[in-house]
Amino acid sequence: MTVSGKLSDESTITARLFEVILNMPQNEQQALLKELQAGRFKGRRRHGRKPFFMVVDYTSQDFTYNDFIQNVSAGGVFIETSMPFSLGQQVLLTFPLPDYQKHIKISGEIVWTSAQGIGVKFKKVNRNQELMIKSLLKMI
Repeated sequence: MTVSGKLSDESTITARLFEVILNMPQNEQQALLKELQAGRFKGRRRHGRKPFFMVVDYTSQDFTYNDFIQNVSAGGVFIETSMPFSLGQQVLLTFPLPDYQKHIKISGEIVWTSAQGIGVKFKKVNRNQELMIKSLLKMI
């Protein structure tokens, strides 16, 4: 298939999805949205997660928090917290590597929330941060 053929197929699929969704009754649209938000497609993570129990200090909207990371991947972390956060909220994280010799300081965005905590996706990672995260993932 050519690149233009692929783009045409994607446009057709997108248009068809919109058509199907727009023709659904509102209660079915809401049910579909809820199902998608609940993570029906969670098995499609870009980066595998590893258990990682570590204290994390983070700031968001001029407030500072101290909680625990439960797992980590090359793309982000899950932080256990009972604090209410919103999707899209920006955070600045600081946490030590397991050997406590260095700390990672990295910005992120809250991409999902639950009663158990928040999923934070790392934002623009510089080379040094990338190396530290790769080193962390090798250590655990």
